[in-house]
Amino acid sequence: MINVTVNNLPVEIEAGATVLDAIQLAGFNVPTLCHHPKLKPYGACRLCLVEVEGARKLQPSCVVPAADGMKIHTDTDKTRAARKFVLSMLFSERNHFCMYCQSTDGDCDLQQSAYREGMNHWPITPAYKPFYVDTSHPDFILDNNRCILCRRCIRTCGELVGNHTLSMEERGSATILIADHGLQLSESTCISCGNCVQICPTGALFDRRSAYQGRETDLVHTPSVCMDCSVGCHRVVKTRDNRLVRIDGDYDANFVQGMLCEKGRYTPVANKMERVQQPLIRRNGELIPVSWEEALSTFATQLKAHAGEEISTCIHGRQPAETLSAFRDFFKTEFEAGQVALCGQDESAAIALELAKEFGPFESKLEALDEADAAVVLGADLIKDYQVAGFMLQRKLSEEFVLIQMTKKPNKLGKNISRKLIMVGDNYADLLDVVAGSKAYESDSADARYGRMALEALAAAQHPVIVIGKWFARKENMDQLRRTIEFARSINAKVLIMKGNTNSFAGAIYGLDLRANYKAAPVAFYALGDGKACPKSLEAFKNSGYKIVQSSYFNEITADADLILPCKIWDEEEGHYLTTDGRLELNRQAITVHEQQRSVREVLMNLSEKSGLTLKADWQTELTDKISSIVLA
Repeated sequence: MINVTVNNLPVEIEAGATVLDAIQLAGFNVPTLCHHPKLKPYGACRLCLVEVEGARKLQPSCVVPAADGMKIHTDTDKTRAARKFVLSMLFSERNHFCMYCQSTDGDCDLQQSAYREGMNHWPITPAYKPFYVDTSHPDFILDNNRCILCRRCIRTCGELVGNHTLSMEERGSATILIADHGLQLSESTCISCGNCVQICPTGALFDRRSAYQGRETDLVHTPSVCMDCSVGCHRVVKTRDNRLVRIDGDYDANFVQGMLCEKGRYTPVANKMERVQQPLIRRNGELIPVSWEEALSTFATQLKAHAGEEISTCIHGRQPAETLSAFRDFFKTEFEAGQVALCGQDESAAIALELAKEFGPFESKLEALDEADAAVVLGADLIKDYQVAGFMLQRKLSEEFVLIQMTKKPNKLGKNISRKLIMVGDNYADLLDVVAGSKAYESDSADARYGRMALEALAAAQHPVIVIGKWFARKENMDQLRRTIEFARSINAKVLIMKGNTNSFAGAIYGLDLRANYKAAPVAFYALGDGKACPKSLEAFKNSGYKIVQSSYFNEITADADLILPCKIWDEEEGHYLTTDGRLELNRQAITVHEQQRSVREVLMNLSEKSGLTLKADWQTELTDKISSIVLA
């Protein structure tokens, strides 16, 4: 620890901290533009200048290390004059007329900094010229006229996402932000995660759909969890007048640095599918509206007329844990239905449970990806299926990281990594032989030397991690999976099994069938909510007798249904989700809906009352009792 003084206030801080860290710890603030706590210190904007006694000139507090005995002053005539000059230059260089910008009135760090310094105009006559505006991207717009060249977006794309799409072109006042050496965003390598948009301090990068729909203070902020895969990223759902406006990553949550992918940020807001607004029943080949009472009575009648193998049910993994538990109790325990399945046929979560019976707690938390200096990825596509987990590996420094990967289809996870061995296919036994050293690596490809480098580096890695996905975590691969875990323990590697859909882990613990062999039945009920049925389940549903579906939207499965029940979507109900590494997260309700929309759990409760049944209310005990036996804390 070291001791410094900030504005005559003594502060004790850890060695290695910056002057800005000390200032903030002391309870003072200095304005910043290029600085962001999730990014490495950069020192580009020079707005955070402070006086340090003994220093010849003002110091940029965000990059200067604090030293023992340092005396810092944040609010002096010199610092105020310097900040006003920097702000005046920034305002005069580009078109920063606030009244026309969608980020005005509190959402722009540049504007807020000016107000903080007492500025209501800038004394330097603007001499800007028009700059390029890229409107090609479907989700956001790049307006170089608002850019202050802080490079937050570039650093986010590189440091946090690892995609390296953005860069600068030209020099001095002519410098502009570009994608891939001058391509339009829509044609570039941009993966549409939107993290650069959220971190932009001005209106240079802004969201298309939420622009001019209100300031941050006008929006209701609801902390929540993403449910578009099982990683469980934290996000903030922003609404106004009971409608969804925007979704942002939660920077206050330490998990995955507040990052989101396209599925978690833009897909829900861009959804234009037609909602099912009321119960519908098919009569004489046509769907006609009916009351909830009639719909539930018809449902109950069908269940009473059939039993056991005559009933086939399926529920989507986007449903909360409370609903999955009630679904299991109702159909498996009470009605002993022939099939009580989780949609998707991704059995990775069930495989993890089987392996835990033999090996005990063998998995690690997702943070193992951040700590890793080498990764062996087997049967998991971290680019397509678990994109934010992929960020955690993509952003590694190429010269310091090792990647060995076998996937069913090629992906770009290793595009920035030099020492890598990439194989496409499903011969996991062969790859394990090579990795374990029991078989020589033979290849005459141009990249063979990089593969040999990767194998040598893996043997010397201090923090290796093995990531297993759905193409490897299958019943027919159990022997190779056992061998993988044994190998991981021999090299002190951490293991992660990426567990299917959003709540697949909870579904597996509750005993839902993740390996269902979908068959037609006299009565079929699919509780999809805002999810979709997989092709095999869809075919079985179409060939069933009486077909019931609870869906939020009209889709290919509702087209064949005899009874359609409307359903709440993800932001209209509260519920818990069990992530791939065993964190129980809460999705909070952000939107209030009409009473015609009911959740799957509400429908199950209604059916229980009509059938004279009582469902268990304790969904959490079974879940939490088993988590600790699978995933290491």
